[in-house]
Amino acid sequence: MSDESVITIEIRGREEAALEAAHRVSGLFLSSGPCRLQRTPGVDEVRVFVYADVSRAASQGGYLDPEEGVPPSDATAILA
Repeated sequence: MSDESVITIEIRGREEAALEAAHRVSGLFLSSGPCRLQRTPGVDEVRVFVYADVSRAASQGGYLDPEEGVPPSDATAILA
């Protein structure tokens, strides 16, 4: 996976909807899947980041195969 074709998508919303959107993005592009879910105390909305490789065709979506490399170093899944 080339860093030049990787984009970062930020999704905001209620947790269930935000995670569903992140999974749907993964159906379109090879991606990291949902990463870095962030909550702010007292706020219902969460932020979820997805790192997607847009150099592949839409039919080549799915989660990143560990054999293919990794997205940028801050894309480590933190789903807490």
